[in-house]
Amino acid sequence: MGGDYIGPMGLGIGMMIFAIILYLGIFALSLWIFYLIIRTAVKHGILKADEERAARGAYGAPRPGATHYPGGAHGYGRPVP
Repeated sequence: MGGDYIGPMGLGIGMMIFAIILYLGIFALSLWIFYLIIRTAVKHGILKADEERAARGAYGAPRPGATHYPGGAHGYGRPVP
C-alpha cells in the first residue's frame, strides 16, 4: 500500500523544488534590474552635477549671499570681488 503514493508525492516535491527555483530566479532577476536602474540614475546624476560644476567655472561660485571664500583663517579667505 505504501508504494501507491510514491508517484504523486514525488511529483509534489518536484513541483515544489521547481517553484522555489523559479521564485528565486525571478527574485534575482528583479534585484538585478533594480540594480541597473539605480546604477544608471546615479551615473546620470553625477554627470549632471559635473556639468553644472563645470558651467560655474574651475573653482565654482560661492553660495548665494556669501562674502568670502572658505578656507582662509578661521574658515574665511580673502573677500570675493
